[in-house]
Amino acid sequence: MFVIATVAAFPIAFPTLAERVKAVATLESFAILLGQPYHAETLGGFTQWRVTTAIALIGAIWGLLTATGLLRGEEDAGRWEVLLAGPVTKARATAETLLGLGGSLAVMLAVTAVGTLASLRLPGVHYTAPEAIAFAATLVAGAAMFAAIGALVSQLSATRGQAATLAAGVMGAAFLVRMVADSKKGWDWLLWLTPFGWIEKVRPLRDMDPLAFVPILALVAICVVATLELAAVRDLGASVLSERDGSGRIGGWVIGPTTLALRLVRGTSIAWIVGIAVFGFFTGTVTRSATALLADSPTFAQVLGKLGFRGASEAYLGVSFFMAVLLLAVMAAGMMASTRDEEASGRLDNLIVRPTPRILWLAGRTAIACVAVLLGGIAAGIATWAGAESQHVGIPFEKMLDAGVNATAPAIFVIGAGVLVLGVGPRLVSAVAYGIPAYSFIVELVGSLVKGQDWIRDTSLLHHVELAPAVKPDWGEDLALVAIAAAMAAVGAVAFRLRDVEYA
Repeated sequence: MFVIATVAAFPIAFPTLAERVKAVATLESFAILLGQPYHAETLGGFTQWRVTTAIALIGAIWGLLTATGLLRGEEDAGRWEVLLAGPVTKARATAETLLGLGGSLAVMLAVTAVGTLASLRLPGVHYTAPEAIAFAATLVAGAAMFAAIGALVSQLSATRGQAATLAAGVMGAAFLVRMVADSKKGWDWLLWLTPFGWIEKVRPLRDMDPLAFVPILALVAICVVATLELAAVRDLGASVLSERDGSGRIGGWVIGPTTLALRLVRGTSIAWIVGIAVFGFFTGTVTRSATALLADSPTFAQVLGKLGFRGASEAYLGVSFFMAVLLLAVMAAGMMASTRDEEASGRLDNLIVRPTPRILWLAGRTAIACVAVLLGGIAAGIATWAGAESQHVGIPFEKMLDAGVNATAPAIFVIGAGVLVLGVGPRLVSAVAYGIPAYSFIVELVGSLVKGQDWIRDTSLLHHVELAPAVKPDWGEDLALVAIAAAMAAVGAVAFRLRDVEYA
């Protein structure tokens, strides 16, 4: 749908070659987010620039979460013990799991290929069927690589949470290297050092480079082989990386379920906050060079006027904060999935057999998630200001801090929705929590190209947050999202207290 909408909208948005050439200068300013536009004055070049990085990022998140859940998650839950009690070896069980995961990727590739091939029937399309199929393979490559990485770290890690955190760290580092590579001309050689760079290098719809598929396939193959080798020699429940114990100097402050939850999630939360801050700082440091490309762009000036933006720097940072909003929402989704994992794995039993009300445990986890998200937003605002200030952009600190706090509203909504689903349908927590930001992201990208269908964008959670600091935050709408989240959390907490514990 995303591909078809982009292809259909391109000739409408830019009907003449002159308008397309003018638009290319505007697109280059956002290379740090979506990659360098390559022949974006053509329909094929614009489509691959608009779609590839966004879909690869979403696919990577799906791949690492699915792989760690099917392997280390199932092992943590004790279901592998039942499976391995029969004549099935751990290596064989791992191989069959990987085959099932590969089957899911094959279905994903087939469905994506149907969409890319369907776009061939649209007016103005000049790429061929083989190129459309290569485009589909490129879009699925992110999911394939990070599913393989997730499978490997599942054999190295002590818990699913540790595995997901490690895989997410690899993904964040890979994306950061891609951002650096696309931030300045002459640094594109860095694209060969990151999986997201390999995806960008393929360029399937315009001057395709088949060699870029080689490192993609090599990474998947190496991770699969290493996963199978480790599975064959590793004892059930064992790991290369140890899980931190609760003894010693840190035990004194763990005095209840909330402080215990804080200790369990602090490592992941700190990693997220630091990662978001690094992203913000780097975005801030390239603000001046990025907006310099827009100074002579009449097209961009016209867009700024329509949106009510007063300056190119603030407009660029507003779009950059869109990514911070998305990252915070994904962070919130991960924390809600972790909350559900405590119940599904049976670890919650160790608390509720004591005189600890379940609702108190849930309230503590929810409060910690909200505070972590708020700290992430504040860190994004401060770090982005620091990066922009190092380049003398001149945006006030208070404006950037407001932008960071404004970015947290969708994440708070995700937390509220996660608590609601935890109470009424716990098996769907991960799907709903991650599905909300993923759906919203796709709708925002597609909706911006589809004219006269504003109701579609209204269904996106991200659409209800202003792009601060380009415009002033709408605190009323932010408070409405928080109020809805609080209502959902209250209903979910009551349902959670009344229902039985569900382990699977």
